[in-house]
Order: sequence, then C-alpha cells, then structure tokens
Amino acid sequence: MKKFLFAPVIYLLASCAAHTSIEPGDSEIRLLTEQIASAPDTVAYEDFWLAYLESQQPLNNIAARERYQAELSAIESGDKSCEAVDWKAVTNNNILSLMPHLSAAECYESVGQLEAANYHKNLFEFIATGILSGRSGEYSYSAFEVGSWADAEDLLTISGYEIIDSYFEFANSRNAIYRVYNVKEVGGYQVSKIYFDNARFLHRLLAIRYPFAGTSDQLYTDVIQVLASTDYAARHAEGIVFHAEGQYPQAEQAYLDAIVMGSISANISLGRLCLSGKTEKFAVNECAQLFVAAADLGLEEAKVYLAYIAFMGLGIDPDKELATSLLSSAEQHLKKGQAEYELYSLFASEEFNSANESGAAQFLQASANKGYPVAHFTQAIGYLEQNNYYQFEKLIQKASDSGFSPAQFFYASYLLEEKKETSGGMALLNEAAIAGNPAALFERGRITQLGAHGQPVNINQSIRDYQAAAYRNHLPAQLKMGILHSKNIIADANADIAYAWYLLCGRAGHLECITNMGYSAENGYGVEQNPTHAAQLYRLAAAEGSANSSARLAGLYEAGNGVEKDLEQAIYYYTQAAERGLASAMNKLGLIYLDSGSDSFHNYPEALHWFEQAANQNSKYGYFNQARMYEQGLGVEANLDRAMSLYEEASKRGHGIASLKIAEAYSQDENPGKNLDQVRYYLKLATEQSDDQQLKQILENCVNTKDCNVSHLKQFLSGLSAE
Repeated sequence: MKKFLFAPVIYLLASCAAHTSIEPGDSEIRLLTEQIASAPDTVAYEDFWLAYLESQQPLNNIAARERYQAELSAIESGDKSCEAVDWKAVTNNNILSLMPHLSAAECYESVGQLEAANYHKNLFEFIATGILSGRSGEYSYSAFEVGSWADAEDLLTISGYEIIDSYFEFANSRNAIYRVYNVKEVGGYQVSKIYFDNARFLHRLLAIRYPFAGTSDQLYTDVIQVLASTDYAARHAEGIVFHAEGQYPQAEQAYLDAIVMGSISANISLGRLCLSGKTEKFAVNECAQLFVAAADLGLEEAKVYLAYIAFMGLGIDPDKELATSLLSSAEQHLKKGQAEYELYSLFASEEFNSANESGAAQFLQASANKGYPVAHFTQAIGYLEQNNYYQFEKLIQKASDSGFSPAQFFYASYLLEEKKETSGGMALLNEAAIAGNPAALFERGRITQLGAHGQPVNINQSIRDYQAAAYRNHLPAQLKMGILHSKNIIADANADIAYAWYLLCGRAGHLECITNMGYSAENGYGVEQNPTHAAQLYRLAAAEGSANSSARLAGLYEAGNGVEKDLEQAIYYYTQAAERGLASAMNKLGLIYLDSGSDSFHNYPEALHWFEQAANQNSKYGYFNQARMYEQGLGVEANLDRAMSLYEEASKRGHGIASLKIAEAYSQDENPGKNLDQVRYYLKLATEQSDDQQLKQILENCVNTKDCNVSHLKQFLSGLSAE
C-alpha cells in the first residue's frame, strides 16, 4: 500500500497565514500542529495522535468535514475562488483529516504561495506516514489506526485504490470492531482487503476509557445499531450478529436491507445463510445467484463459493468444469494460492455440508504449491500433530520466511522451547511482535518479565508488550493486564481498571477472566462486594472447565460465604478442581479428609492420596502435609525418617514451617552442638521463606543474635512448635 501513497501528492502545497480561534482543550494539538508544519521530525506521531484524541476535534469531526465539503462545493459552483477559502481554519477544525490538506495544497500551489505549500505538505506527510508506520492493514492486528472512517476512505483513495465496498468485522464477542475495505488497485486487477481500526477515536466519542466500551457492548449498541439505518456496513453487521445468535429471519432481513443500501459483501453473508438452509425467501437452488451478484460487482471471493457450489452440487448439478473455470477466474484477481486455500477451507468445513477431506487436502496442497504462506503454515501444524518434525520444520520455515507473523511466532516458540535455539527464536519472535502479532507480543512480554531464555528482565518493556497485545484483543494479555493492576505492578494500578480488564476478556469467554471477576466480586475489589454473584461466576466458569473457579466455589461452600455452608458441595468442587490438575485443590481436599471434625468426611487414606497427588505436582504443601501424617502417625505407621525426608522436599520448595521442623529436629539431636550450623541454616532458610512478617522478624532476631546458642534455639523452637 505504501508505494502508492505519495504518487498523487504532486499538488503540494501552500497556505495563507490565517487567524483561527482555539477551542478549550485544543491548545496542545494546535501547538503540535504548528511544530509539525515547521519541523515534523521533532514530533512523535503517537504524541500528536494522543493530543488529537484529548482535544475537542474528534467531537467536531462531522461538522469539520461538512464545512470542508461546503467549501469545495462553493469552489466547484464558481461562488468562491479557492484562494478566498480560509484553508488553515478548515484544516485546523479537524487536523487529522488528509483531504483538506490536499485541497488546500492544490489551491495554494496554483497561486504560487510556496511557503504555505510546505505547511500543508509537512502536515499531510506526517499524518499519512504516521498512520501507515509499522502496520500493513492486512490483518486486524495490523490494522491502520484512523479517526473517522471517512479518513480511512480518503487514505485509500489517495493511495491509489478503488473501494469496492466495506463491512465490519467483530472481535471477541463484539469487544472490538474493524472496518474492512474490499479494494482494487486503480488500473490493476488484484482485489484485497484492508483493515482499519478507529477504536480509540470511537471511545473518545463515547467518552469511555479505552478499550472498555466492549464491557457494556457499546460499540455495537451505540455505534453499529445507531448507524444501521444509514450505513450499509452497519446494517450488514447487524445481520452478522443476528446470524451468530441464531435469529435467522432477522439476519436475512438485515442482509437484504444492506444489499439494497449498497453492500456487496452482504450478498456473500446472505448466500452463506442460504446454503446452510436458514433462509425463508430463498430456496437452496437460488443461493448461487447471491454469489453471482457479488462476483459481478467485483468481489472475487464470491467466485470461490461458486466453485465450491459447483464442485459439491449444492442446489445445482455438480459441474467440475464450471467449478475449475470459476476457480481459475478468481485466481487471477487474488493473491497467488489464496483462492485454492479459501476453497480448502470450504471443503474442510461442515458449515454447508459434510467435510470433504480428500478435496480439502487436494486444494490445500494446490495452495501450498503456489507458495501461499497460510497453506504452508496449516500443513506445518498438521505435520506437527502427527509428530513429523522434519516436514513440520520444513514448512513452518517456509511460512515464516514469507513474513507470515503467526508462523513466525509459532516457529519462534518451537525454536525456543524445543530446540533451545535462543538467538534464532528471539529474532523471529521480535519480527512477529514488530508486525503486531498479539501472541508474539504477549510471549515477548512474558519472557522479559521472567528473564526467560537468557533475556534480561525488563518489566517496563514487558508491560508495554502485554498492553499492546491486550489492545489487539489477545485474551491472555487482557487477563495479564488485569493481574498487573490487581497486584499493583503497573504504574497506574487501579482496582476498577483491573476489574474492567477481567470483564472485557470475561465477556469473550476466557475462563480465568471470569474466575477473576468472581474473585473481585467475592472480595469487593474494583466492584461491589457480592459473594453470591461471585458464586454464580465461579459456577459458570467451573461448568466450562476452570479448575480455579471450581476451587474458589468450593471455598465458598466450605465457608458458607454467598452460599449455604455445605461441606459435601465443597468436597465435590474441590474434587472437580483436583481432577483438573489443580494442586492447591488437592491439598484443600486432603486437609478436609485429614482435619474435618465430621466423621462423615474424615478419611486418612483419601487425605494421603490427595497429598501425594499434590506432591506429584511439585507442591510444597503436598510434601509438608504428607510429612505431618508420617510424623504423627495419622492413618499410617509413624515414620520420622520418612517425615524428615518429606519435610526436606517441602523445604527445598520454599515451605518455611518445613524448614523450622528440620531445624527443630537438628536441635533435638543427641549431640545438638554438632548440629548448630544446620539449625541456624534452616532457621535462616525459614526466615527467607516465611510470608508471616511477625514470624519473620522473630526468626531474624534469633538468627542474628550472637548468643542464640543451642539451648536458646531448643527453647525457641519448642515454643514455636507448641504455638
């Protein structure tokens, strides 16, 4: 896209100095505008963009554009000469809009005002370059970030594209929306899709902190639904929502309305609804006509659907020759191998018919033969699942070398984790992260947070990566952002924001986000305390497989918090969590069986079983609780050697009381003086391991006291043991 951007900009530019009033809150954007006009290299685009969002200009976007259009109309009608227009006032009303700068430039160039030309040229190039920098527009995560969608259309036009139509694409349960333009290069043949993201602009209009409009579905209710009566893409989007929710008559009507309003893509959506047998106004033998309409109006992907219909005989007689011809026609206008890959996806899907595995394999290979990187990536994953590492490495490297960032991320992870090739793995991971791949950003954030793979710890860089991934709708990153706020690790840590992150990814179905929503409600963290609501959230996530939610729900039943106290239910949910591999639940379950005052639940063999299972998960508590049973002979024959061995394992894993137990054992030896160093070693270890600040202070005092001799230690440890 970038190579087309500046070709039309030979109009450049000149402008009269004109006095314009400064609206409240606009002083920073005005100052930056003048600085950019005179010295663009001294301003960072992100600073300019943030100043724009914080100003009044986004709120005046429509009025500013209407004024610009009115001035153009006056010039075209002859009512006004171009040099009579106060172009600085027009452009400064919405400084981010590109077309007013070009119009001003063309005008002032025609009258020879070259100083003003540089003013508008610098602003135009700064804004256009800023929008395009570091993004490709090829995927949602690399979408070009703009203000209004009119700005997106202007950018496409300036860049040499013909817009066929556009549609909205939702992400993560409507938490985000992208406007996707089907475009064709002017004078060219290839049809492609270009993604635009104006979420920050929309949040400014809605007066909601970015990116949390999705927590109350406002991007859909206050943007899409409001625009649906006038914007074909918005009406089409309503149809997509109805379709996803199984409201097929409403979806059909919305698609039809969008088609009448001018949407071409809605023909494909309606055709898909038709092929699935969910339309009331179309029979299966009429579905193909909807795709024909889309193809005739320039959407080449419709020909792939028509080829699939002809291959499979959906509503028509199978016609392999026709299908091959349609596929060949689509190939001429799509990326090399793309048509075959899209046909592979249809054959592999069960949306319209039973999956056709042989047909899918045929077209996947055909796509790979043409070098389509997504096909190489798909094949690579298939070989990995078959443990065919030779073919996997061969194909994943091809996909990665092509610059396909999901493949780069996957290959980087493989090199880092399996091959232990740190240099090559990190280089690839960085490439994918720079391309905006959210999974790569998240993984790089994790590595720099932990200092993994020999990388230096950099918590600030880690937070930046987590945040960038979270803004790109990566659910684990959104969970991580909530945790960073909850644990006060991030600079502006805030309980309300933590809960908002959990709510955002929880609405999208991430189970641990729902669990953390429950934890917040249980404890009144960032939301009103409501253990009953917490139980509902835990129950929801537990039913879908969250071990943590099962354990939290068990804890509520054990304590009678938000639910009626019920130890049987507590055991049920602890068992559920334990069977899902949660070591803390195994220990809780063991403790109920070990220490319960009720004969109904007291069960030493079960207690030992779950402590052993927890120890198998490397749990210090699993080792410690087993040691207790062997030391005290609880359901097993007392065995102090076995107990000490288990305490030692718990101590190695950071259990402070286990370290105290070992110190106590050494102090009670027949020759305690011989073991004084060991006693002090384990006391020091317990000091470092203890989370109890009062105990920590007592231990430090003893360890650091020069006259803390054996008798003192024995007395001290005996007191701790009794307590």
